[in-house]
Amino acid sequence: MITAEQIDYQNPPDADHNWVETYLIPIVIPEEHIYALVYVCARPAMGVMSNQIMVCGALSDNRSDLLHYNDNQHLPAPKKFSELTSPIGLSIRATSAPRNFRIDYEGFDGTEIHVDWEGLMDPFDIHDPAHSPQAGRVEDMHADIDTRKKHLAGHFDLTGRATGTLTVRGKTFKVDSIERMDHSWGPRDPMVIKNMYIVSATFGEDLAFHMICPWNPDLKGAEQFKLTHGYVLQDGKVYGLTSEVTMTSNHHGLMCTGLQMTVKDTRGEVFHLRATADIGAPWSPYPSAITFNSMMRWSLGEREGYGVVLPNYNLPYLNQRRGRFYTDPSPTVWV
Repeated sequence: MITAEQIDYQNPPDADHNWVETYLIPIVIPEEHIYALVYVCARPAMGVMSNQIMVCGALSDNRSDLLHYNDNQHLPAPKKFSELTSPIGLSIRATSAPRNFRIDYEGFDGTEIHVDWEGLMDPFDIHDPAHSPQAGRVEDMHADIDTRKKHLAGHFDLTGRATGTLTVRGKTFKVDSIERMDHSWGPRDPMVIKNMYIVSATFGEDLAFHMICPWNPDLKGAEQFKLTHGYVLQDGKVYGLTSEVTMTSNHHGLMCTGLQMTVKDTRGEVFHLRATADIGAPWSPYPSAITFNSMMRWSLGEREGYGVVLPNYNLPYLNQRRGRFYTDPSPTVWV
């Protein structure tokens, strides 16, 4: 169970430079094909943080096509993580921790974000067996720890409604949409970010999904994926997802263009989900990782939805498989 106090710094006295505390907050306007991402990574033992804000309005394999991008890796960490203000114009404040937040951003080129995030559920604690059926029994995808050891790392996911405005290059759009944010803390070596898919699918306030799926691209088809943590939010109630998953994905280069999933919750309910790419672009949460950050169009039977999908690539992993000397053949497309 996540408490209000866990929105603030959780670093123990012996935390070193690898201890991080993060916010990942997507803000989407599906009807306008616009997706904004706010990411904060603080290293409290060092007193520093990074901020990233990106706004996407097309499907592209490079960041030059983004509508807006602001990235500063060397900022002073706030005194309180529940109430931060950064020199690049970003502020995040927990208005009713741990469910509700206010996000404001005033950037360059006439781009601004002003939204209230209201959680539609209690935060989903991946380390709480009452929330996630596999809590404590699977590898923690968000911290470099041994699952057999007691640790202080934490991570929660929270589906919520964002309302307010997003202004892009002077043009203001109304925000009223549902997505999933997360907050995490613990040791994280940026050189060993794990390959995984982070998946959200929203069909309305009555039905939304979130899944964390370890990914081994060296295998074939559905053998590539597992499911460690996830939930379905249905009619105001949250049901954890089991490890039973059938999942395949389609790629063009590093870009995810399609996704097919069958998942099962703790009630025994089974859901068949399909997604196609709408908009997206690469994102580097750390210099050693590549995430193809996209908003997908989802279908579930007759229902249509949307949701952010994050396939994470470990750059050292890619280097081992794609690194070339001058005389090596150059592939046209890597799948």
